[in-house]
Amino acid sequence: MSDHYQVLARKYRPHTFGELVGQAHAKKTLINALDANSLHHAFLFTGTRGVGKTTIARIFAKSINCETGVSSIPCGTCATCIEIDKGQSIDLIEMDAATNRKIDDIRNVLENAQYMPTKNRYKIYIIDEVHQLTNESFNALLKTLEEPPEHVKFLLATTDPKKLPVTVLSRCLQFTLQQLTHEEILGQLKFIMDAEKLTYEEPALSQIAGFGNGSMRDALSLLDQSISYGKGTVTSKDIKAMLGLVHHDDIITLAKHLFNQDAKSVIEFIKDLSHRGENLTNALKDLSSLFHQISLAQIIKDEAGSDIQELADNISNQDLHIFYQMSINGTKDMALAPSEQIGFEMTLLRMLAFHSDIKSQIPAEKKTLKIKPNSPTSDYTNKTPAIEKEETSPREVEKLQPDSTSKISNQQEWEKLSQTLNFSGGAKMLVKNTLFSSLENNTLTLTLDEQFANLLSDHVQKNILESLRTQYPKLTLVIDLNTFTEQTLAQKETQAHNQYLATIQQEFLSDEIVQKLEKTFNAKVDINSIREITKH
Repeated sequence: MSDHYQVLARKYRPHTFGELVGQAHAKKTLINALDANSLHHAFLFTGTRGVGKTTIARIFAKSINCETGVSSIPCGTCATCIEIDKGQSIDLIEMDAATNRKIDDIRNVLENAQYMPTKNRYKIYIIDEVHQLTNESFNALLKTLEEPPEHVKFLLATTDPKKLPVTVLSRCLQFTLQQLTHEEILGQLKFIMDAEKLTYEEPALSQIAGFGNGSMRDALSLLDQSISYGKGTVTSKDIKAMLGLVHHDDIITLAKHLFNQDAKSVIEFIKDLSHRGENLTNALKDLSSLFHQISLAQIIKDEAGSDIQELADNISNQDLHIFYQMSINGTKDMALAPSEQIGFEMTLLRMLAFHSDIKSQIPAEKKTLKIKPNSPTSDYTNKTPAIEKEETSPREVEKLQPDSTSKISNQQEWEKLSQTLNFSGGAKMLVKNTLFSSLENNTLTLTLDEQFANLLSDHVQKNILESLRTQYPKLTLVIDLNTFTEQTLAQKETQAHNQYLATIQQEFLSDEIVQKLEKTFNAKVDINSIREITKH
């Protein structure tokens, strides 16, 4: 490296459209316009930070002022191109609206815009973060945009186009720049490392690309930091240490404890991570990312690694989505927790508490997930084996010999029975949305509409069975999921209530006093405000 080190984001800033990574749609439109010499007077580039807004503006400035002529491929060697690359062009004025936002600042710019360029074809104004201008500044700018001098081009850039007045937007050609993909950023990082003749591990660069979150500049800043940290090399180990990341295998192990419903091992593992000084907030984010990978593996088979596929085969889609949502919310709550460790523990305990145990989408051969012997917590996981899942049907509760005196043979009798029993909470809601299916060999089988599958848990089923056994002590209960058109008790109650409500509404509207009031005040009764009075 030279004595005067130049940061990578500046050293490898693209100088032509061909060097620009991504933004194919914007490049194509600008290249066609330049090659046809059909140029608008104002351009607006929008997008998040680090996606190339001002870079494209500078390339465009070179393209229209290059001494060889207007084209999409500036020579890069003439005096004008060199001056623009170095930021020394007298006819290229760059302005940061975040610090020069007042009316006096923009007025000086617009007054100078009336004069011809000093040496180039066009006088070009690049205004970054243009949404920061005051209303007075926008009004002044608008006057120039309405009747621009032929020798002036305005190149505006912003991360928040919604704050721009519509009158300004309508006078600009707008280009929305997309976030760069992981592959685009990774490819550029590899190119730079090879050009710098530095050693690297590709998984480490992939991590950096991920942390860039669509921004090339953010990724290059992190790459600069990584090169300094590793003294010229970039490795996964250094990235982990520098950013306080938890090792991928640790996250896999934690997920296995979680899927095994092994609460003790989960808590012990978190304690071990905390003892090693790991960043638990990052660990929770990594766990969220793992849930996303597992969800993809359930949909797209044979593309995930063996560890992730094993996890995907041993958790229901419903639980996975609940876990993901809880991990995202847990990340937000970490700052409010008494400590990082407590916040992490409570998030995972919440997942364990809300585990629905719906296995309808899990293979029958599901078994306890095995923890790798070299796991940092293998010393205690061997002493505390995970809880084995029952091999019985997921919707069948405790099969005992039923009472032969049970007298349920159709939907009507089932509804009558369910109304006499003391169901409450989730059990009451579930029962009302079931249909009688059969009572064969003394086993009662009910069918639950799939849209209420979230109600189906071991806890609710046990409550239902306990209530049923007050009359039939040995009854066996099986609840299946399906879709059906026949009305359940809940649907019948809703229909009856709606009919009753329609009747009382009609009676109210037919009342002579109500009709007289409507006529006197030339008003109409809001029918939706007529409701049944409930007694408490």
